[in-house]
Amino acid sequence: MKASLGKESKLLARHSMIYGFGIVLNRVVALLLLPVYTRFLTPHDYGIKELVGLSTDVIGILLATAIASAIYRFYFEYENSKDRNEVISSAIIIIGSFGLFAIVLLSLATKTMARYILDSAGLYYFFLLSFASMWFQSLNNIGYDYLRANQQSVKFVSLSFGRMVVVISLNVYLVCFLQLGVLGILISTLITSILMCLVLVVPLSCTTGLHFSLDKIKGMLKFGFPMIPAQFGAFIVHLSDRFFIKAYCSIADAGLYSLGYRFGALPANFISEPFNRTWQPRRFELYKEEGSEAVFGRIFTYFLFLMIFAGLGVSVLTKDLLMIIADEKFWSAYKIVPIIVLATTIFTFHYHLDIGILIHKKTKYLAYINFSNGIFILLLNFALIPRYGVYGAAFATLIAFVYKGSLTYYFSSKYYKIYFEFIRIGKIILAAAVLYFVTIFIEVPSVYVNFSIKSGIIFLYPLLLYVFRFYSIEEKQKVAEFVKPRLLSMKRIFVS
Repeated sequence: MKASLGKESKLLARHSMIYGFGIVLNRVVALLLLPVYTRFLTPHDYGIKELVGLSTDVIGILLATAIASAIYRFYFEYENSKDRNEVISSAIIIIGSFGLFAIVLLSLATKTMARYILDSAGLYYFFLLSFASMWFQSLNNIGYDYLRANQQSVKFVSLSFGRMVVVISLNVYLVCFLQLGVLGILISTLITSILMCLVLVVPLSCTTGLHFSLDKIKGMLKFGFPMIPAQFGAFIVHLSDRFFIKAYCSIADAGLYSLGYRFGALPANFISEPFNRTWQPRRFELYKEEGSEAVFGRIFTYFLFLMIFAGLGVSVLTKDLLMIIADEKFWSAYKIVPIIVLATTIFTFHYHLDIGILIHKKTKYLAYINFSNGIFILLLNFALIPRYGVYGAAFATLIAFVYKGSLTYYFSSKYYKIYFEFIRIGKIILAAAVLYFVTIFIEVPSVYVNFSIKSGIIFLYPLLLYVFRFYSIEEKQKVAEFVKPRLLSMKRIFVS
């Protein structure tokens, strides 16, 4: 059966938009809570919050990665619902039981962790709360994987909306009214994780049944164990810089860097993440079809167009946005945003480039890539952060992501060759670069006027691509077919 670009594009667009809306709801939470955090927290407090979360993420990688990374691959290994349900239920049982045992042991080390990471052993209970949240969230992730595998995007959005309401309500109450600071944020996270587990994982367990298959778990562990060093290496690359900044600069600098990083990662969060919730499971079904190599290449072009468009907006507008919504002590976070935007955009390429490695189950290469990349970023952090501070951390991240993408492409293309549209990709990058450098020279006294002018320039991006002859005849026709009926409808409304 031949792969259909039109069919895949529509499928990806429909579900990615729905998933995207769900993710937007979650990201809106962070945006809405930012004025709260910057008023009731200091950069030092924000740094503590980030360091606790990052430390917990390391534990989560060791506890859940092997099974979680194999769910999609083994779910689609089977055609009948009985075996698929066993994959899900076995994952819930093994992660739930092993994770609970491990967290009980880890709780004995929380005072030591607090002493060395937060410079205060008395804050050990921050880690206790965070570990508990992680256990519930690891179970919740299985439920989300099940929804994505079955393309239940509407249910995903509904749960995201409910989560948004709960998170905002709890944070406003605990942080603003009770003024619990970081403790309030951690309590809110724990309560939300428990509630989501009750409405997501418990019903899922009733649907699949609690059936345990040792053979399936063995297969998933064999597939997923190489992903542990791979994920651990990825963690080092993504997040170790905060610990270096804390050591060589301060906790407050780590907090400001984390805030800038969050803005820089917005294109990945709003574009790549919802896209991949549909694309990751779907590509395992698509790659067997005739002509899939060309379809993969065209989809990457569309993906890059959206990523660069969003990245351009974030790079240009973050400074003004922070001046509008955040307290002045957080404004300097904008300085690293363009570097992080470029770095995280390049990072998202591996979700396309690793297809050959995954379909041939050569996950050992992911371990090699990420582990070597982890060592590389540690060397870069040692070399750059003591001398250049947060800028050294940002450039170290960029260099490491380029390294990761290059190696992933090299190994994966041995097994599956994607037909990339390099000329069109070049035009996408060139158009964004031109507009970015134009906005650098624009600065007016009013932050609101400044924001408006730069926004208008950013929206010239699709038009500039038209000048560069980026769009194909077929794409122009598709756009015309979509736009003309709607323009006629609007005309009839105004005439009548």
